[in-house]
Amino acid sequence: MKKWLISFTLIVLSIGLVACGEKAEDVYNKAIETSNEMRSAEVSTALEQEISMGDFGSIIIESDMEGSIIIDPIAMHQKGTMAMSMGSETPLEMDTEIYFVDEEMYVYESLSGQWIKADSSLIPIDTITANQPDVSEQLKMMEKYINDFDFKEKDDEYIFTLDADGEGFMELTEEMLENYLPEEVTAGLGNINEILEDMEIKKLYIEMIIDSKTYEIKQYNLDMDMTMTVEGETIDIVQHVESEYKSINTIDNIEIPEEILESAVDAGL
Repeated sequence: MKKWLISFTLIVLSIGLVACGEKAEDVYNKAIETSNEMRSAEVSTALEQEISMGDFGSIIIESDMEGSIIIDPIAMHQKGTMAMSMGSETPLEMDTEIYFVDEEMYVYESLSGQWIKADSSLIPIDTITANQPDVSEQLKMMEKYINDFDFKEKDDEYIFTLDADGEGFMELTEEMLENYLPEEVTAGLGNINEILEDMEIKKLYIEMIIDSKTYEIKQYNLDMDMTMTVEGETIDIVQHVESEYKSINTIDNIEIPEEILESAVDAGL
């Protein structure tokens, strides 16, 4: 009787795991379908990044930004704070605000206290636009790994989490880096394929929270700890990103205020 009970329990457990896996795939597929329909959103992103370069010490970058984005054609408004420090130095902090509309970018930072009409000599515009969230691409990128994610339901949310070292997920990590690193950065690093070959992922944590009623993404969080070698120098990068999406498909227009257009200083002058 005891042996029969154990066997029956294992069979039920196996059926339950298969059913859970099927539901996870179904939820994820619906989330991808929904993300393809995303036209706009309010997005808030908190970033913490520490870059350590041996004898050169470490650079710590923190930012907390929120704003609105329209995906096609891309337009955005972001506002928040940024801070950067090297070693034990006092962090350099500033408030910043960005408008990007009709291929024109206007930037404000509190150190200068003025609005600047930016061009690629000041800020690589492709870098800004490349880093804007494309939820459908994020979801599609991880679709083939979905069975490696833990899946659970909580209140009105579906939660997917992946907590692993980089072994077995190098392809995913490389694809993420190739998609999110702007061309200006990869060009400066040299042969990106050689760098990826010398890269070690110590930790990779991804969390995606999906609304159980609408299948819209609510949060996308990422922790990554990696080491790479560039021109013989070892670089350690620890990164934590929290992104939240709200008011999806409710933003029809983003306009640059007239007073900014009139007062902005041309970066080329």
